[in-house]
Amino acid sequence: MRFEALKARYGDCLFLTFDGAMAGAEPTRLLVDGGPGTVFQNALKTRLEAELRAHPDEAPVTLDAVLVSHIDEDHILGILDLLEEVRDDRSPGGPLCEVRWLFHNSFDALIGEGEGGAARTLQASDVLAAVGTSMGGLQGVSSPDPSALLVLQSYGQGSRLASLAAAMKIRRNPPDAAVLMFDGVTPPVRRLGPATLTFFGPLQAEVEALRRKWATEVKKPDGRAALAAYLDKSIPNLSSLVVLVEQDDVSILLTGDARGDKILDGLRAGGRLGGVQPLKVDILKLPHHGSSRNLDDDFFQAIHADHYVVSGDGTHGNPDRETLQMLERARPDGGFVVHLTYSAAHCDQTHRDWKQARQRSFDPAQDGISDIIDRWKKSPSIEVREDVVSIQLPGDAPPRPHHPRPRPISDTPRPVAKSTLRPSSDYKLKPGGPPRPG
Repeated sequence: MRFEALKARYGDCLFLTFDGAMAGAEPTRLLVDGGPGTVFQNALKTRLEAELRAHPDEAPVTLDAVLVSHIDEDHILGILDLLEEVRDDRSPGGPLCEVRWLFHNSFDALIGEGEGGAARTLQASDVLAAVGTSMGGLQGVSSPDPSALLVLQSYGQGSRLASLAAAMKIRRNPPDAAVLMFDGVTPPVRRLGPATLTFFGPLQAEVEALRRKWATEVKKPDGRAALAAYLDKSIPNLSSLVVLVEQDDVSILLTGDARGDKILDGLRAGGRLGGVQPLKVDILKLPHHGSSRNLDDDFFQAIHADHYVVSGDGTHGNPDRETLQMLERARPDGGFVVHLTYSAAHCDQTHRDWKQARQRSFDPAQDGISDIIDRWKKSPSIEVREDVVSIQLPGDAPPRPHHPRPRPISDTPRPVAKSTLRPSSDYKLKPGGPPRPG
């Protein structure tokens, strides 16, 4: 299994490949999110072209599944760019790739509306067309927050994604196109070639609370104003898919922009967390680009990874200095690798520029991450890798943890056993029909 995190600016764009059971068999591929604007042209398209060169007999390259964690533009825009280019390609060689499955919960599906129902209810079509040029258009909101307008714009992008998938005959949330959510008893499980995808979020209880809020507020005279503020704060946390990807003894936890406490709730309900032992995974993609607003110390205490991946370039201050401090407090002995899609110096400069554009000061001692990363680079028990992330598993081992003094026997942690839980709802259909030969 190979895990790659492309340079996706302030968003996510992850590319996972799973080797076939026999030598020479084409790999199974999973694309997770596409980053914001320009990421498709500058990074994702280049990666897919490299994949085509490596497998020339497979043209077009097969993406067995595309997973869009949620509707924020820093996750979905690159996927829209990809699908629109594939749809419109009329070149003699044909399109770059074909997509078989799409895993994604649109906002309309989450609230139980038909596609476009949210925009019709909010009467926000004018807003969706005018974001960036006008603050008008949202009935009931005299001066909507710009971030709320961007969330509304993301609803429109989610609807575009659904329309593209339908037009291109891409199967959505197979086998039944139902919303992917965890009922707290049996998490949905899907087989993707040799890999297993187990969905621990969003939690059904949270989705049902969102639906109740929606149904109640839209009936009030000022309900649309309340919804605009509520949805801006809720959608990334409530709708993000949280997926544990496993192949043989290798595991990767994908978290989207979900809140750390909701991730832990799902893992506990699904039987992967319990007692005093942490969940051990090979790779943890940090939620929300390493934002400290989504995390607390208990998150890093509960989940231990050999590789921590942060996808962010310093925009909005992500990754946050406080997030790195949380990791350091939770694992003082090290024994892990930290991967940054951009250098710490680049992140600090982008963060500085972002703050100055908002007339706010940047204090390296309070806001920067370079000093922490520089210190980690000198540590024999922590490895730091900056730039495009590429991890081959098994085989890419972390450094040994450092124990500065002997531990009392009572404090020696027991080995963490990987869970072998397989929910009974395991759905084992290869994308696009029967398994391919070999």
